[in-house]
Amino acid sequence: MFVKFWMHTEVITVQPEDTIREACSLMEGHRIRRIPVIDSERRLLGIISKEDIKKALPSVVDASLDDTTRALANQVKVAAFMTRTPITVQPTDTLEKIATLMLKNKIGGIPVIENDLLTGIITESDIFRAFTQILGSDNKDIRIELCLSRDNSALYNMFELLNAYDAQINNIAICNNHSHQTRSITLRITSNQSQAIVDELWKMGCKISSIITDN
Repeated sequence: MFVKFWMHTEVITVQPEDTIREACSLMEGHRIRRIPVIDSERRLLGIISKEDIKKALPSVVDASLDDTTRALANQVKVAAFMTRTPITVQPTDTLEKIATLMLKNKIGGIPVIENDLLTGIITESDIFRAFTQILGSDNKDIRIELCLSRDNSALYNMFELLNAYDAQINNIAICNNHSHQTRSITLRITSNQSQAIVDELWKMGCKISSIITDN
């Protein structure tokens, strides 16, 4: 799962000499929370977020500020409040790496750089979209959640069983489950013998926690 397949390549950008008000209008108009700041050659200079703008613009409920002060604040340049050394990634980086970076740094979007130029942006919404598509959430199939022994032969036997019943595996997700004895597995399969498969999984020693059929 690489960034280049999920990032947005049509990126809304600003330049450092643009005003905070202009950046705010772009965010509101495009319903986004952050905008990369670039130069005329698309080299990334920084990033401006809604949080940065909140720090730059005075609150509308602050009665101590007069109209002139508010007008001047709206003319503040992006360069004054942007983050100058944003975290960046490459198109060939994995989504797993991006998700880890977002969690660790508590950010919702990362510019994508290639050959020192801005080529896209990847956001938490893109991660969610990739996750749901890769896990086959839109498929009309059967989802079986189970616990399986960590013994490699158990995993091999499960695949043998699915093959014996000619089940089509649409997706499989394996989680370590923080256990030394078992791992959690989510199967999404298409089969007209699903009940027989479930029965055989029980006989194999699998502990099935849920079975969901998408209609």
